[in-house]
Formats: sequence, structure tokens, C-alpha cells
Amino acid sequence: MVSKLGLSLDKPIYSEGEFVKLKLDYDSQSQKQILHVIVYDPSERESFSADQYLGSLKGGCSMVLKFDTKNWAVSGRYKVASWDQEGTRKEVFFQLKARNQ
Repeated sequence: MVSKLGLSLDKPIYSEGEFVKLKLDYDSQSQKQILHVIVYDPSERESFSADQYLGSLKGGCSMVLKFDTKNWAVSGRYKVASWDQEGTRKEVFFQLKARNQ
């Protein structure tokens, strides 16, 4: 079980074509944990997902996403959620402005 889970973005508002840096920090009670990361678009549809395997009891990792596909063309409020197998969960939000805005 992850006893501490931190999830952060490098800024709160992005424009289509930009990169976002997503950072996970954790303290775990056991190794070999899996953290799930999903980005939901403004209509709550999944736009991105990944699993991060934890090889240590404490640490962090980063992911970089680029908003340049049709999955990222919808302006609005996006949700990023991360959780472990035991249900420890963290959510953050960001705004995306499409080019046509």
C-alpha cells in the first residue's frame, strides 16, 4: 500500500501543442506496487493512461505529455487521477485551451 501519494503538474493552464510535466511522488509500505495514472477529458472520457511500477519504497517519477492529437483537441477542464491497488488516490486538474479558442 502507498502511504503517501503526491501528484502535481508544472502549471494549471495549457494550450494545444504544449508539453505538460506530470510528477508522482510516493512512500510505499512494500515494493512492487503499481500506480495507475489516467487523464480524463472534460466529458470524463479517458484520454491517456499508464501504469508506473514502483521499484523502491520511496521515490518519484515524471511523465511528459504533448497536447497535439485529436485526444487533446477539446478545450476545458481535465482531470488527472492516480491510485494504487489498495485504493490510495490523488487527483489534480488543469485547463486546456484548443487552438480554435
